[in-house]
Amino acid sequence: MVTPANDSGSTPSRPTITDIARAAGVSIAVVSYALNNRPGVSVATRDRVLRIADEFGWRPSAAARSIRSGPHTVGIAVSGEPSAVARSTGFLDFLTAVQDTVSPRGLSLSMQIIESAEAAAVRYREWWAERRFDLMIVPDLLTQDPRIEVLRRMHAPAVVVGPWGVAEGLACVSFDEEAAGARVATYLLELGHRHVAAVTAPAGLHRTGVRVEALRRTVEGHGGRLVHHATSASAEESAAATRALLQDPLGITAVVYDSDRMAVAGLDVARRSGVEVPWDLSIVAVGDSELCRLATPAITAMPMSAPDLGLVTGEAALAVLDGEADVNRLVAPGGVALRGSTGPPSAR
Repeated sequence: MVTPANDSGSTPSRPTITDIARAAGVSIAVVSYALNNRPGVSVATRDRVLRIADEFGWRPSAAARSIRSGPHTVGIAVSGEPSAVARSTGFLDFLTAVQDTVSPRGLSLSMQIIESAEAAAVRYREWWAERRFDLMIVPDLLTQDPRIEVLRRMHAPAVVVGPWGVAEGLACVSFDEEAAGARVATYLLELGHRHVAAVTAPAGLHRTGVRVEALRRTVEGHGGRLVHHATSASAEESAAATRALLQDPLGITAVVYDSDRMAVAGLDVARRSGVEVPWDLSIVAVGDSELCRLATPAITAMPMSAPDLGLVTGEAALAVLDGEADVNRLVAPGGVALRGSTGPPSAR
């Protein structure tokens, strides 16, 4: 790997197109044409310039690009899988809050649906090589996520919707999932529940692992038991997991679902099975929406505000583009919204 150096031989803090031109053996004009995807440069030369730019960790100045090309763009690639944030009822609120936060600075938001985290990693490389976006937002963080290492290698500006511990070195914004899990568990324990279940999105999602561990630690720390069923987060798999839990020999008395849609599916299974909610089974959703409020009975929920997360994500994006280092924001969950789906366990 080549590194840019100034005349004194020291490594500068920020490489320039002059450094890239010198390393590639071409003129500054050729580098400018290649980086901006303009005609007049051969494919081989453009590839060489882009490769050296990536090795140097070069990225354009946000201010300079604004002068040259007007409004620029923040890119977000989201999965179409059932567990993805794009399927949540609050996702549009999240996107709207991000857009409202960055648009006063001349930034627009562009979203693409992709198949998986692996496909997104490829897409991010393409986007950065073509300089299509000033910054990428990374949702649905996995515990082992291929996108993170790609972004680190490219030195590409990004905001990860996930905790610093998994994406260290990149700007991070996340809900306090540990606090959310502990808060729900404490509420159920105070009602008298000791046999609790969690029906969640895939275990590979980092937020799922953190939340379930907080639930388990709190419930088992008070002499209770936690049963965990990981699903694809679809309504069908949530319903199947609920049917299995209703056959638990020790008698599950409360179920915590990873989303509002999953909780509604579980409530439907319970009612069809003759299980009385909340007398025989209490149900809690992590994430609130009209689905929870309009269900019968209305579903108790732990609010996780999508607009708040979008606002903080937008602010983090602007901080990164302004050159701020070590951007790490934590969004606190709300208090439990108490409704008719929860109560003390029955005496039977």
